[in-house]
Formats: sequence, C-alpha cells, structure tokens
Amino acid sequence: MTETFRTYETTILVKAAEARADLEGMLAAIRQLYEAEGASFIELEKWEERTLAYPIKGETSACYFTGYFRAPPSAIERIERRANLGTLILRQLIVARPGKQLDRIREQRARAKAAAQAAPPPPAES
Repeated sequence: MTETFRTYETTILVKAAEARADLEGMLAAIRQLYEAEGASFIELEKWEERTLAYPIKGETSACYFTGYFRAPPSAIERIERRANLGTLILRQLIVARPGKQLDRIREQRARAKAAAQAAPPPPAES
C-alpha cells in the first residue's frame, strides 16, 4: 500500500552568516535534507534575517526561510530528527497545510505584495 502525500508549510531558521555567505548553497542543503526523506518542495525561499529574542545554539541572529512541500506523513518525524541532529538548521516548524489553505496563503501574499508596491513611498525626512 502506498502512503499518501500531504502538503506542509515550514519555517526554518539557519545561521545568518552562513546564509549570507552562500544563499544558493543554503537553499540546496535545506532541500537535500528534506528530499532525503521523501519530501518534494513546491516552493522554498528566503524570508528575512532577524535578531533573535534569545540565543539559539549560540546564535543571536538567524535567516528565516519559508517553504511549502509535499511528503508522506511518516517523513515528518524523520525530517525533524535529521534537523535536530545536524548543524544546518537552528530551529524549524512544520505545519500541515491542505491544498486549499495553501492557495489562500498564496493569494494573500500576492495581494500584500501588490498593495506594498502600489503604496506611495514614505515622505523624505528633512
């Protein structure tokens, strides 16, 4: 019997300095970690870099990545274990996102991006 795939959303924190030094390499390493357990990314992109509220594994800032992927439910525990045992990912959160939710999230992001681009620039300080 073949296992069904579900859609998931993930937020991943990695060391900011390493992400800045080699963004493409970091994206490839994250993909490889997930895909080794049977996941298939729909999208994976850098979100932003932030100062952390408290240090994580000695790091005071992190680069955030967001992504959507498909995987069998049994793969999630293995992905989390790989992330916890490795040094690549500081923290991650994986949440199940049914397809319709994913479509709504994409629509919301597109509207927010369009609104940000349409908004007039802030007035210059004198």
